[in-house]
Amino acid sequence: MGKNKYYCKIDGRIYNLKKIQDIIDENPEHPDIAKIYIAAVEEYHLPTNTMLDSVITFNNNEIPADYNEALKRMQEYNQASLPKSQPKPRCPRCGSTDIVKWYDTIDADNGIYLKRWRCKKCGKSWMN
Repeated sequence: MGKNKYYCKIDGRIYNLKKIQDIIDENPEHPDIAKIYIAAVEEYHLPTNTMLDSVITFNNNEIPADYNEALKRMQEYNQASLPKSQPKPRCPRCGSTDIVKWYDTIDADNGIYLKRWRCKKCGKSWMN
């Protein structure tokens, strides 16, 4: 593909995306994502689920040489940015995770948000 910034390999096929580059060049700071999407679908006949507009935005508003690689990097970045899941609370009496949040309350003295839990297995209730 050389140094030509218009070319992008998408699913093994090479596309000359000059029209999309022209859209980016109209306003490089804030390219019109809707126009990019429409050009991708109508001009280049890419599937509607192609995320070329998002990949270009993620790639510093540049057409990537390889769409699939850029998409993979974007997805890995987004996955790493997700908050880590919290461990499920356990009953302090029996250790069961079969518990329900009974209700939420605010401790008026300290202004702390508290949750009241109840164990479905042993019936123990507690706040944290």
